[in-house]
Amino acid sequence: MTQQWLWPTRPMPPALPPPRLTADIYETPGGEAFVIEIPVPGLKPEEIIIDATSDSLTVSTRPQPADSEAGRRYLQREQSLQPQSRLFEFPEEIDTDRVEARLESGVLKVYAPKAVEGRRKVIRIAVT
Repeated sequence: MTQQWLWPTRPMPPALPPPRLTADIYETPGGEAFVIEIPVPGLKPEEIIIDATSDSLTVSTRPQPADSEAGRRYLQREQSLQPQSRLFEFPEEIDTDRVEARLESGVLKVYAPKAVEGRRKVIRIAVT
């Protein structure tokens, strides 16, 4: 006699999406640059890679387990040690030579100035 498996009739819940970096993205008040703020708690600067092109910026993390974690038996672990990456696309070209990044209190702040040649400029006429 052949055994039949009875699968549940209710639908399976969708799989959770892979972890990804969350961010706040805004334009500076004068409109000269874009700013990206990404929470990266516990990461060191050497565990973060930023790659910029004229129209996008990719932020990747490569967390390394701390030596002090050896021998720990976690009951629950919510902070991901998986590498994560995210692509940020801009509506205007950015000046990749002037992109700056700072890590302050677990928040990565990337300042991406807009490319000068693509911005509008008002020329004032000098009176002689």
